[in-house]
Amino acid sequence: PRPCAAGLPVRDGRFLLVRRDIEPRRGLWQVPGGFMELGESPAEAAARELREEALLETGTMRLLGVYTPVVNSLVVIAYEAEALNEGGPGHETQEVRWFRPEETPWDELSFSSSEFAIRDWMRRNGLAVPGALVTTWGG
Repeated sequence: PRPCAAGLPVRDGRFLLVRRDIEPRRGLWQVPGGFMELGESPAEAAARELREEALLETGTMRLLGVYTPVVNSLVVIAYEAEALNEGGPGHETQEVRWFRPEETPWDELSFSSSEFAIRDWMRRNGLAVPGALVTTWGG
């Protein structure tokens, strides 16, 4: 499996997603993340991806979960990331948007790991989580 890291930025009860501007799944929303580079820790990789994809600086990183979608042989290590600024679109991103939990675009998420991370964050914060998984695409 290929190791990936992702960071779900949170601020004032909202979380940030990015709309992809690259394939696969161009135009859909995701938790910022990507492949780890040699010598990076998962938290360092997540922070780098947040800077690259969302122009976001982060503080504390808390592990949300480790996800292993069977579709594409990835291991995604996801963090809750304290957002220190509002962010903006990076070079692989069409736009960024802050969502309240009830605004989650469940049917527009690009990868199952994004859905898993959002669900785990909602559970951690005592929020209602929809019953059935929506995203069927791995990653």
